[in-house]
Amino acid sequence: MTGVESAFQVAERSDHVEVRGVSHDEVVEALELRDKIRAVQADHVAASRADLLRAMMVSNVSLTPPASLAQAQRLASHRDALLATPVFTYGTLQQLRGDAKESSTRAWVARRRDAHAVFTVSYKGRTLIPAFQFDDDGEPRAELQPILSTLVGAGVDGWTLWTWLTSPTSLLSGEVPEHVARTAPARALRAAQRFAARPAA
Repeated sequence: MTGVESAFQVAERSDHVEVRGVSHDEVVEALELRDKIRAVQADHVAASRADLLRAMMVSNVSLTPPASLAQAQRLASHRDALLATPVFTYGTLQQLRGDAKESSTRAWVARRRDAHAVFTVSYKGRTLIPAFQFDDDGEPRAELQPILSTLVGAGVDGWTLWTWLTSPTSLLSGEVPEHVARTAPARALRAAQRFAARPAA
């Protein structure tokens, strides 16, 4: 055998470990040293990670995978497209409806949202209400209510709900659900039911 032989022996028992050839104080000292070593190792890992992060930033190495960036860009572009379509705020819907107070419009929207007659989205701290949901008098389109109930009941809401209702879908041979709902509400509802029944990706 090469090197220095250990002056102690370690025996593993069913519920403990026995160390022979060293004193109690030496065992405690060894365990304390082990903890210090682990702390130094942890500090080294953290410092190395920070150094690597700085090096990547200085070298303009992207910390986000390209696929994630592309997806975020597509999502941002899509949201911009949705926001370019007519939307109401509480204030503009109040004007259309002729409500005396904006608070009355807020309460009215909240009740209709709870009944799945309309939906809203949040954007930069504001509540936006997509305008396609309303008729010329500011009343919810009745034919959309069962479609909204189906989708919201399946967990489809907000931006995803807005996207599905206003985008061509293969479930309607490339037609837009909210357009189809105007003339063939039962057909649009069947498409919503099929979409809602799809397993989550």
